[in-house]
Amino acid sequence: MTQKESYNKINAIKWIGIITMTIDHIGYYLYPEVIWLRIIGRIAFPCFLYTTIQGSKNTSNFKKYFFQLIGTGILTIPISLYSGTVFNILFTLALVALSIKDKRFFVLALVLSYFCEYGIYGFLLGWAIYCMVFIHKPLGVILFLVVHIFVWPSLQLFACLAIFLLLIDTYRETKKMPKIFGYLYYPLHQLILLAIKFSL
Repeated sequence: MTQKESYNKINAIKWIGIITMTIDHIGYYLYPEVIWLRIIGRIAFPCFLYTTIQGSKNTSNFKKYFFQLIGTGILTIPISLYSGTVFNILFTLALVALSIKDKRFFVLALVLSYFCEYGIYGFLLGWAIYCMVFIHKPLGVILFLVVHIFVWPSLQLFACLAIFLLLIDTYRETKKMPKIFGYLYYPLHQLILLAIKFSL
């Protein structure tokens, strides 16, 4: 895969992650009885893991990248508390990034992931994607599927659908997502949905 193809893929998967996450949260906050919205939303988490792994490998300033994830996660805690989670997905992504950047933190990050959104399943799924992208694709695919034993028989099994998006290498060029948008969108769109929910 060329550098341009890699860039196109990362950018496209960011947008897919944002869109499917939004659909998921529309279902969660406004239409909890519409299951297909939540099913589509299962695609988002693997997409964010993929882009975080790529970000941790490609960034020239990992400390800044790591603390941006943690900082946004902290700012979002009040929203996360509404759904019964303290340490939201951003903490999970930060732990995956840290353990990949410096393997000495693997065990510590694995233990801490237990207390975060998606838990140990989410952490190991990140490593399965890392293996699939950077170490051994067939093994990574197997690990990606096997790790879903942890979430049987929940809707999260539909996250397996994302594997097809991650295996495709050729994506059309899409508009680059502004970095600040990626960080601010997560809390802001949930605040908007909560405002709509409480206004109905």
